[in-house]
Amino acid sequence: MIMRLNRLIAILLLLESRGQIKARELAQALETSERTVYRDIETLCQAGVPIVALSGPTGGFSLMEGYAVNMNNLDCDDVVSLYLSGIGIHPSKYSSSSIDLKKSMLKLEKSLPPEYLKDIAIARERFFFDPEIWWQERDPLRYQDLLRQAVWHSSKVRISYHKKSLSHDETSVRVVRPYGLVVKNMDWYLAAYCETAQAIRVFRCDRILEAELLHQTFEIPQDFDLETFWTGWKEEFVKISKEMRI
Repeated sequence: MIMRLNRLIAILLLLESRGQIKARELAQALETSERTVYRDIETLCQAGVPIVALSGPTGGFSLMEGYAVNMNNLDCDDVVSLYLSGIGIHPSKYSSSSIDLKKSMLKLEKSLPPEYLKDIAIARERFFFDPEIWWQERDPLRYQDLLRQAVWHSSKVRISYHKKSLSHDETSVRVVRPYGLVVKNMDWYLAAYCETAQAIRVFRCDRILEAELLHQTFEIPQDFDLETFWTGWKEEFVKISKEMRI
């Protein structure tokens, strides 16, 4: 139910933003089949959403002229918050990002046809996400909002970082250029260029003791890709960890 509801919302957003779109393009955007798209379109029509279907090479689906689903009240920050939540990056419970996400969800709910509000109410009552690990207290990320802001605006950050391993236990101060944030198993990691090491490093965000946003911006190298970097770094990390156990 949740997945289909998300798909229906996404179709409405795409119809609202693009004006006209083909079933094939919808299927590609939503990573589903054209058959599923046609079923979802039929569901929206039955719910009273006036969707027009035009055949032919230049045809596609569109909303009836003069009809709006009132998605315009979502601003850029709302869309980003919803996107991050959709890919599994959930903000800390009491952070500003968490509050922003709740506001975005409320805006989105107000934009939906009444037929969907019942499903949202059921989903809220019957599904709950608890990020806490059993028998272990997780320290709140004190600088989550600051780091997200630094990543978004490409701003340098001065951090006090506690590095702990079998051979090292030290705290250092360094200036970094945040390239991106990665969340793995509810742990946050910062991929950043360290001006001290003059190389890209990965920092566990819960080990950042202090952080100061600097009024200095930087350019991320055009050939840097966060997912590619993280995949390579993770493989190397796992390899070294296994060798240390032998």
